[in-house]
Amino acid sequence: MKINLIGGGAWGTTLACLLSKKAHVSIWQRSMEKTTNLAKTRQHPNLKDYTIPSNILCISDLSAIDFNHLTILAIPSHAVFDILSQSNAKNGKYLIASKGFDLNSSNLISQVMQNSFNIDSNNIAVLSGPNHAEEVIFQMASATVIASSNKAYAKELQFLFSSDKFRVYTSKDIIGVQIGGAVKNIIAIASGLCVGLKLGDNTQAALVSRGMNEILSLSTIYDLNHKTLYGLSGLGDLIATCYSPHSRNRQLGILIAKGYLLEDAKEEIGMVSEGVNACKILKDISDKHNLEMPICTQVYKILFEILDPRDSLNKLMTRNLKDEN
Repeated sequence: MKINLIGGGAWGTTLACLLSKKAHVSIWQRSMEKTTNLAKTRQHPNLKDYTIPSNILCISDLSAIDFNHLTILAIPSHAVFDILSQSNAKNGKYLIASKGFDLNSSNLISQVMQNSFNIDSNNIAVLSGPNHAEEVIFQMASATVIASSNKAYAKELQFLFSSDKFRVYTSKDIIGVQIGGAVKNIIAIASGLCVGLKLGDNTQAALVSRGMNEILSLSTIYDLNHKTLYGLSGLGDLIATCYSPHSRNRQLGILIAKGYLLEDAKEEIGMVSEGVNACKILKDISDKHNLEMPICTQVYKILFEILDPRDSLNKLMTRNLKDEN
């Protein structure tokens, strides 16, 4: 079996390593320099002390990829449209491992694939969960969910990925799985702000639980199952991203709280923090549908209107009093 892995970041590389015992995997990344270095050293700069199996092929020529084989998308969400535009994408099978929205259309990645590239929904699946590459690659027990409207395809992928260290569940709720994975990144930025400001455990717990409530509010405009948002790809991923030092979005929030401007914080981290674009898109979505998402709104104002995080905290704490639910 041959598999294309689009994206040579930490997560893409980890997925390639997971599958290398069961398939012939090719990792594609845009940079020829990074590709050459990965092939030569067999080490990823963000996954130190792990040797990438020698049977994984590293390439930077997109035209060399046969999209008739299973293709895993593990690139930043804003790059998916560009990559699919350069490929013969229509008839292949896909697994989305990216978490976020398309920057131009504000659609989820599966919607972009169907609406813009006429890819059959039966050939689209999504993998998401509380899965930090830094732990998965070293065989620390983890669980995830693979969702597809095609149950047989989800089952096929479930068996492909499952091991005694990586437990895979299936779901039909492809929209719910993507919403959880995209929006939790915004709450994780807020979590990092709490850490950077040294606001304490009570603040953190209140933020994460009320952030979960904001994610749930999206069920009014998306066709999804509430149970999905309380599962691995929703609550599970939210917890991992808000509390783990591996989280880029959390780290971005910490840097912003310390006085970094957004672009400086992004440069310091050196990897894409999906919550930044998701925050911008979700602000438009919540305004359009008149959704009350105060935490996400304040994160937007901190990132893009340079509002002082402490002023944002005060605004959240002094809102009109209300019932919890």
